[in-house]
Amino acid sequence: MSFFQQPITLGRLQVPNRVWLAPLAGVSDVPFRRICQELGAGLTYVEMLSAVAIQYRNKRTLDMCRRHDQEPVLGVQVTGPSAELVAQAIRYLADFPFDTVDINMGCSVRKVVASGSGSGILSEPERISATAAAAREACACPLTVKTRLGMTRRSISIEDTAQRIARAGVDGFVIHGRTRDERYGAPADRHGIRRGIEAARQAAPGPLVTVGNGDLFDWQAAQTMRDETGCDAVMISRGALGNPWIFRDILSGATRHPTLAEWGDVVLRHLDYQESHYGDTELAAITMRKHLLWYIKGFPFNKVLGEQVGHINRIEEGRGYVRAYLREWPGDLPRFEGACRTDARLGVNSKYDPKWDMHRQHDRGVGGVDGGRAVAG
Repeated sequence: MSFFQQPITLGRLQVPNRVWLAPLAGVSDVPFRRICQELGAGLTYVEMLSAVAIQYRNKRTLDMCRRHDQEPVLGVQVTGPSAELVAQAIRYLADFPFDTVDINMGCSVRKVVASGSGSGILSEPERISATAAAAREACACPLTVKTRLGMTRRSISIEDTAQRIARAGVDGFVIHGRTRDERYGAPADRHGIRRGIEAARQAAPGPLVTVGNGDLFDWQAAQTMRDETGCDAVMISRGALGNPWIFRDILSGATRHPTLAEWGDVVLRHLDYQESHYGDTELAAITMRKHLLWYIKGFPFNKVLGEQVGHINRIEEGRGYVRAYLREWPGDLPRFEGACRTDARLGVNSKYDPKWDMHRQHDRGVGGVDGGRAVAG
């Protein structure tokens, strides 16, 4: 059994493996989580929830708390502008079927930071301590905190932040290896993550699960994260967009791009889950567009398919386009490997990262974005 395949105990919760899906704003809904769980994600989360929205019982926020009966392990992530509001939100969520709670102290979205939530807390060390302590008192289930290295590269505060959070008695600690102002524009700093992990372990009064996050796009990156930071688990964010197979790859320790037939099976199943969860509605189709646009990367002539799926207004339209595409190409065609085949019509760049080209003019379904890029909660 590989390191990542080993189960791990988070508080009183037994998590089946060490490869987790981040609470991606505008992405981590029930259908997407189910696909990632089926492909190996050991722990997933609902999208980041606002403590203020929970206070006002916002319908959209509460709808995001729905859990499918086939989801094995599920967490919820909360962020808020004060320790009191975060604690109130956790107490309210105690009646929902969540296995663990995470406090977001790392979201870099401008409006979130401006409200004092997300990484906006990092400039107020005492509020970090107060929020972690209040959350621990309010939370009966396993509690974690997700944060960044600091507000800016000149004000790295991860060691102090880690110690404050660990002293509160949290069960886990997730570190994204960038500062708030770097957002996603600089490589993840694994040395900074290690410093935070070491500081947290020294200050923790009990067992502490440490999780590395940032630039995890394949199994090699996950192994490097483990080797260079000493983390106990990894959390996948952008690396899962259009590529839920990343969980399978990290667990197996090998990259195996899905064939077109395997790809089609997952995409069609995702479409089924989308319709089952949201109904046969225009909203279901619109919120599925982004996933389809991410999924199609790595296969030949995907621009034509992108134009088609980027305009769907019903799930059945998406199914029709995908099925037609599956009929056009051989089922054993590997994703991102077409350039190695003899068929001259194939023009696939195996180095292409499907996360960055989001077809923004069609992608009205994306929520929680900053600067045109999907962000993790």
